[in-house]
Amino acid sequence: MRTLSFLIPISFLVVSCGQPEPEVIEMPVQAEAVEVAPNAEAKMFVSGMTCVMGCKGAIEKSLNAHEGVASFAIVFEDSVATVSYDSTMVSAEELADAVGSVAGGGLYTATLLAE
Repeated sequence: MRTLSFLIPISFLVVSCGQPEPEVIEMPVQAEAVEVAPNAEAKMFVSGMTCVMGCKGAIEKSLNAHEGVASFAIVFEDSVATVSYDSTMVSAEELADAVGSVAGGGLYTATLLAE
């Protein structure tokens, strides 16, 4: 019995040490944010928003992360968004289309307003 109680822990040690090490998966590093020098501003009417926290927040978060956008803010009460952007990187029409694609698309629409 004494031999058996000695062999069982030793066998676990041998088996556990013989296991291959788990594969290490490297996660891609996010690229550094490019500083945007805004040279244009546009206003757009955003329809389809029903709440400040969810709708307005989702649109602002998505558009503020969009390439070429320096700032994007919506006044919920009148549904007007103001965007400062670099026109060499993105156009106002592309930004209006980007509003329409937030949350999978089909929820919001943006119409550019004349200055």
